Amino acid sequence: MLTKKPLNINPQELYLIIMIMQFFILLSIIIPVSSPMVFLIFIFTVFSIILRWRFDLNPNYMLIDECIIILISILYPSAHLFLFIFAYYFAYKNKFIYIIPIIIIGLVFNYLTFYLLLIQAIVFGTILYLWSRDNAYNINLADDLRRRIYELEQVQSHLLSDYQDTERISRLAERQRIAEILHDSLGHELTAAHLSIKAYKALIENNKREQAENTLKRVEEKIEYSLKQLKDSVQYIEPLLETGFNDLTYLIENYIYHIDFTHSGDVLRLKPYIWQLILMSVKEALTNITKHAIPEHISLNLAVTDYIVKLTIENDGMKDSNDKITGNGLRYMRSRLEAINGSVSIQKQDSFKLIIIIPIENGR
Repeated sequence: MLTKKPLNINPQELYLIIMIMQFFILLSIIIPVSSPMVFLIFIFTVFSIILRWRFDLNPNYMLIDECIIILISILYPSAHLFLFIFAYYFAYKNKFIYIIPIIIIGLVFNYLTFYLLLIQAIVFGTILYLWSRDNAYNINLADDLRRRIYELEQVQSHLLSDYQDTERISRLAERQRIAEILHDSLGHELTAAHLSIKAYKALIENNKREQAENTLKRVEEKIEYSLKQLKDSVQYIEPLLETGFNDLTYLIENYIYHIDFTHSGDVLRLKPYIWQLILMSVKEALTNITKHAIPEHISLNLAVTDYIVKLTIENDGMKDSNDKITGNGLRYMRSRLEAINGSVSIQKQDSFKLIIIIPIENGR
């Protein structure tokens, strides 16, 4: 079953349709008038409107045409009937002050038909102007929304790239660390054991059994020691998930003011990119405190649940309670958090509180 498309008419198209209707009304009024001058004025008016429809001229120039019609109406009173066309044009262009001379002319001639034509022209022109203004506002709003979505997608893309880089660097660093541990703990012992086995074979071939047995015993000891080293290394190779937490603790302990730090939940299970956001946010918050406050008390709470990380930083001693902290750092922080569906909010009462929410992907 075919569905009908909704009728989509913009204000400019409807303005043109109503303008054509205005000319038909005007033509029906002037047909009984047999004066050639009236038809010349009609052609002049049609040409004037078409010229401004075809070319985007300044509406102020239309005032010249209006004055010409007003001057002609002094000699040919029927010419004043054309002025309601200009009133419709000026109402649509939001030039209502230019309608005042037309109203004065209407009062001079005191013709009821002209009053009715003038009122409907102003009403239609005003409605179309308001519609056109709202339509332009909605278009600009939609364009602005698309631009913001594009910027958000760009920030999210950059954040994803940062996250992938962080993951890659973390893997490379961890691989290097594992290689160093295995080399230091097992490499030397296994190399020595391998050389001892070769020495054992050489002693056997030369019938030096006593020395060969001693060499074999040392090989066994080295292998046993290597196995023990392997077990110790496996335990030591466990991922250093506490790195982000240690960085946060170091940042807090080395700040110029004392910070009461509390935390709850499994902070060691957070991924590197979350720690990156936490550290970035804390650094920006502490920088703002240094710039805008002389605090007596600073508290920082890190709460980790199954689905979100909540970071709360609060301080007193604001230098100016009306001071607005809206620097590039805070805007960048907000953009990065919103890119992963996080948020940042500010509460200002007796103290300044910054609340940061970071979602944890797929919960646990």
